[in-house]
Amino acid sequence: MNCKETRKNIYRFIEDEIDGKELQNFMKHMAECEECREELGIQFLVTEGMQHLEKENTFDLQSRLDKKMELARRKISSRKRILWFMYFMETLAILAVIFMTILVIMK
Repeated sequence: MNCKETRKNIYRFIEDEIDGKELQNFMKHMAECEECREELGIQFLVTEGMQHLEKENTFDLQSRLDKKMELARRKISSRKRILWFMYFMETLAILAVIFMTILVIMK
């Protein structure tokens, strides 16, 4: 994912509208690109800051953004574990079919 694509997805990330492989690509780019991280920080400040100012709440935007980024990393990690498990189960199923085929042929 390049900077232009990533910046288009910043608002979707803030609104939790990005998922799966797209989220993984977004987070990978954010980890590597300081300019896009800065843009995310600015847009997060504007979006979340305005909501909190309207409610007159005190808030720590950097902490909230850090938590959002950590949740995204966990979501990606969880997705990877699920995919790994699915591949493992698929492999077991294929091996079972092969084994059953061999048993039928040998009878």
